[in-house]
Amino acid sequence: SSTASAAAMAARKVYTTLDDSEWTVSYRFASDPLPRDDDDNNKDANVSSSSSKRRNYSGKVGIKFRSDGYTDTIDTDQVRDIQYAKFWGWDEEISNEDELRYVLFSADVVLPESDNNAGTERFYFQARVEQDERTGGISLADGKVTVKRDIEPPGGFWGVFNGGGILAQFRACGDFVCRPR
Repeated sequence: SSTASAAAMAARKVYTTLDDSEWTVSYRFASDPLPRDDDDNNKDANVSSSSSKRRNYSGKVGIKFRSDGYTDTIDTDQVRDIQYAKFWGWDEEISNEDELRYVLFSADVVLPESDNNAGTERFYFQARVEQDERTGGISLADGKVTVKRDIEPPGGFWGVFNGGGILAQFRACGDFVCRPR
């Protein structure tokens, strides 16, 4: 048994760059972010019994970060209740806030009719890129899934003009981990 786990560890792919790397993304997210107690203008918090309708999705999807910045879906066998319509490009950047490296990518997800947000919704994925100083191997940590939501203006409108869709924020709705394939 310990020999089998050692063989599995030895067989695991090690990437030193994200270009042309393949990952299994194990995710758990909901189509709606959790309502905030301190946000009176949050439309999600004003939906009656939205927490009772809040639905979580979990599973695994295989993706490839191509060297040209696009992302391919390579395995959806363990995706349940939702469908990944498209993964968009990926980007690696250094955060101005903590000066750490992050990979960012997004996916259009088709949610079932039973969901509050049935239809196609874009979800955003962000994970910290860590590189082993000894081996150069890359790992992805602290994966967060967010969804973009419009911010309602105080009083429901912006003066003479309709400001719908002008202000938005990314709200956390789940987590994920990535393992090299």
